[in-house]
Amino acid sequence: MPKVKMPRSTPALDMTPMVDLAFLLVTFFMLTSSFRAPEPVILDPPSSTTEVQIPKQVFLIMIDKEGRAFVEITNPVVKTTVLKQMMKEFKSPGMTAEDIKQFGGVGPVGLRVAEIPQFMELESTERTSYEMRGVPYDTAAAKIKNCELYYWAYFTKIEAHNDYKRREEEARLRNMEFDKSNYIQFAIKAASDAKYDRIQDIINVLREAKVKEFQMITGLESAPE
Repeated sequence: MPKVKMPRSTPALDMTPMVDLAFLLVTFFMLTSSFRAPEPVILDPPSSTTEVQIPKQVFLIMIDKEGRAFVEITNPVVKTTVLKQMMKEFKSPGMTAEDIKQFGGVGPVGLRVAEIPQFMELESTERTSYEMRGVPYDTAAAKIKNCELYYWAYFTKIEAHNDYKRREEEARLRNMEFDKSNYIQFAIKAASDAKYDRIQDIINVLREAKVKEFQMITGLESAPE
């Protein structure tokens, strides 16, 4: 009895679900991603062989070759809270709640507190061309506690502790694992041609603010063989 030959057919794969999934992923990343704020100053720090990573959360003081100081707080909640305290301390003009919220993502700033409201009123494209003259800090030992950089460090130290305790308590209530290493740490990043006495002035400010530990951010070079 002859065998029954089954008709042959070319297999086909419906790609419609794959295309839909790809567009969904693209849309998700477009809506959830945020652009990195442009830095007001580009520094070329001295290099070292250390492989210690930059902390997850950091209060960073950047020093350019002119000795100007720029401040960045990578925790937006702490950054906006510290800004409110700075405005109150230096009696700065008021800001809208939206501008204060946006300040948490503007990146490093080298401004006097009184300049920040005017700076935040600018469009994001205009902020990149705004001339920053640095956060004021006084070299005289008797005036360190009156300078703005001191209060940025002092308030950040307090709010970093408060933020850590809030997150720790929230993790406990939700019965979630808590990362104890995720704590705001202090760091200095100076240009390789920055004058040493200016860096020493910054260190003195941190010392007066009772910051006992800080890191120096450097470039990575190969270890000697």
